[in-house]
Amino acid sequence: MILFHKKLILFVMTLMAVSTSAEVPQNFAKVEKKHFVVNDQPYYFVGTNFWYGAILGSKGQGGNRTLLIKELDFMKENGLVNLRVLIGSDGDNGVPSKVEPTLQIKPGIYNDTIFEGLDFLLSELGKRNMKAVLFFTNSWEWSGGYSQYLNWAGKGKNPVPSVDGWPAYMAYVKQYAGCGECRKMLKNHIKHVISRTNRYTKIKYTDDPAIFSWQIGNEPRSFSDTNKPLFVSWLKDISSYIKSLDKNHMVSIGSEGLHGCEEDMNLFEQIHSDKNIDYLTMHIWPKNWGWLDVKNMPGTLQKSIDSTAAYMNSHMAVARKLEKPIVVEEFGFPRDHHQYNLKDSTSLRDAYYTSVFETILKASKTNDVLAGCNFWAWGGMARPNPNHIYWVKGDDYMGDPAQEEQGLNSVFNTDATVKIIKKYVQKMHNIPTPVDQNATQGTQALFHNMIGNLNKGIMLAHQDDAAYGHDWYGKAGGSDVKAVAGDYPAMVGWELGHLEIGASYNLDSVYFKDMKRLMREVYERGGINTISWHGDNIVTGKTAWDCGQDSVVRTILPGGSNHAKFLTWLDRLSGFFHDLKDENGNTFPVIFRMFHEHTGSWFWWGAKQCTPDEYNQLYRMTVNYLRDVKGVHNVLYAFSPCNINTEKEFLLRYPGDDYVDIVGVDAYCGNKNTDETNTKFKKEVSVQLDIVTGYAKKANKIPVLAETGMEGIANPDFFTKVLLPAIAPYKISYVLLWRNAYTIKTHYYAPFPGHASAVDFKKFTDMPEILLNKEIQSMYVFEK
Repeated sequence: MILFHKKLILFVMTLMAVSTSAEVPQNFAKVEKKHFVVNDQPYYFVGTNFWYGAILGSKGQGGNRTLLIKELDFMKENGLVNLRVLIGSDGDNGVPSKVEPTLQIKPGIYNDTIFEGLDFLLSELGKRNMKAVLFFTNSWEWSGGYSQYLNWAGKGKNPVPSVDGWPAYMAYVKQYAGCGECRKMLKNHIKHVISRTNRYTKIKYTDDPAIFSWQIGNEPRSFSDTNKPLFVSWLKDISSYIKSLDKNHMVSIGSEGLHGCEEDMNLFEQIHSDKNIDYLTMHIWPKNWGWLDVKNMPGTLQKSIDSTAAYMNSHMAVARKLEKPIVVEEFGFPRDHHQYNLKDSTSLRDAYYTSVFETILKASKTNDVLAGCNFWAWGGMARPNPNHIYWVKGDDYMGDPAQEEQGLNSVFNTDATVKIIKKYVQKMHNIPTPVDQNATQGTQALFHNMIGNLNKGIMLAHQDDAAYGHDWYGKAGGSDVKAVAGDYPAMVGWELGHLEIGASYNLDSVYFKDMKRLMREVYERGGINTISWHGDNIVTGKTAWDCGQDSVVRTILPGGSNHAKFLTWLDRLSGFFHDLKDENGNTFPVIFRMFHEHTGSWFWWGAKQCTPDEYNQLYRMTVNYLRDVKGVHNVLYAFSPCNINTEKEFLLRYPGDDYVDIVGVDAYCGNKNTDETNTKFKKEVSVQLDIVTGYAKKANKIPVLAETGMEGIANPDFFTKVLLPAIAPYKISYVLLWRNAYTIKTHYYAPFPGHASAVDFKKFTDMPEILLNKEIQSMYVFEK
């Protein structure tokens, strides 16, 4: 489980801290210029429906405060800080399809254990800086609502749809819009609730910022065209009454939208144009509305997504016209095979949820009116009873009310959906997070610390530094960088080329068993390992530089003739990553930089060798296979083109933010010491780091100079006069100097003792901007 970065905790605390001031606290939610605002900051959210929260918080039947606290902690940890909650149900217990225990047993007669549960819930929400939408009544039978008030008003026995049928129920509740006695009883109930003081916090409900808004009801409807004027009048009267009792909190209707307004968009606009209604709502049910065919769920998923998008867009248009926010406060989707147990997967639901979250994410980035969502609904740690389908007294409470199959739409704490929810919460609030939602804690910490250290300096990396040097190979503790600078580089680069073909050593003659040992030594002294991969051409069997064909990538992708073989290559890489263990047998984190310099044309994955789409598919396929199929969770993924001049060019062959943790470029200074060469290099680095650091800031990625150097270091002042001026203006995480080849005497990029640039290199590494191994600390644990 990914730990929330402390930035989110600070964000939530800033937005929602509890105040007991008699004045309207800053942290009350309100609307300003068609947006929600808390503490004068825009408030966009992903929340859930937690209708049974007050029951769970009670000390009576159904209460379980220990579980409630666990649920709230889990929800907050995953970013769900806005909950939609039923204040309480109405009428007798023991009625089929109705949730119990009820709150309002008879008009004005209450089961105080539920009020105590609501008090406890609000007090716990306040402690966690969470907020609740509280709704008073319901069109549907599962909490009493319309039909119960009609019964109390003397309109006869209230039908139960599961017993008496839907036609009987619908005909009965049509009476509600014109029921004056029902309106009077509801007002009395509203006054009783709003006038309360929380017995735990001693805060009046009217002064409690844990309440996000009051909501008139769950899916209130007119239930006929002729009732529309009465329906409008009723909503206007009730919303005005709530505002007269509480001027601190927002008021909403709880409308489904078009489908809850007799298919009349003008009615939807009319009821939300009221000055006492602060924001709009819509509910979306693909299965109930015929978009999703449960007998062909995969085949109707896209129809569900497209119809949902159209529904959202039409309602957002009304919100823009009224200049008010809008919330998708209900949407649900069954499990993959329409089963009600946790063994059934959720891939279709996850895809559907993703489409909704993407729309909200876009709105949050463009300050649009779509302010958030509350998915239906939270199942959390509850579990369906395998002995029956519908809820019976004694069963766990979950997101599906008593009239629904238990587990139908509930999102449980172990569902893959939770990780998607958390990912979008983090994106919405601009919180950096690794692309692997299951990354080890050390890998998560490395990611966050590399971002956090951008203000501290630039880590120095050197390729193969611990394996060999200019004139040595395999010397224990060897390092050309240390021999000149007095300390190891903060990072060491490694190469996996030839691992894919089952060789025992890589293309630079480093044995993989030695590499694993040396990488562990780097890790144990606090350094960071980064890995490149010059994999062979799978078609010709020659090196990565054999790039005369334009079809190699195509053969590797799914459906290609070499796809299966390429997966065996990735299996070998996976095995290597899994073998990187610390003294306790736990995998330690590394960076994996694959298919680099792809904007050039000297590798089989280059710009002339494959299309942008083929390259992006190759990168995504590799990440997906290592991360999701092979369970590699100790890797941060790096991306580094070369010779780029614009962000558009940078992004043309970019697999997407969901696949890349580190963005960088490779840039070299050639091997000649001329003013022209040095000036050209500095200019090229500047242009490319402008692009990389700019994009990294927008996308919450780690910016780096992934490869660089001057071959042979012909300029004795290269490091302080050329490289440092090129990189110092930029907040990059590291700069990697390429290798010192022990077999090629002119192929080196870091100095060694006696080299003409050694003195300059020592000055360079002594600069406060440049960090060596001893100058980085605790990269694998979260800062407290």
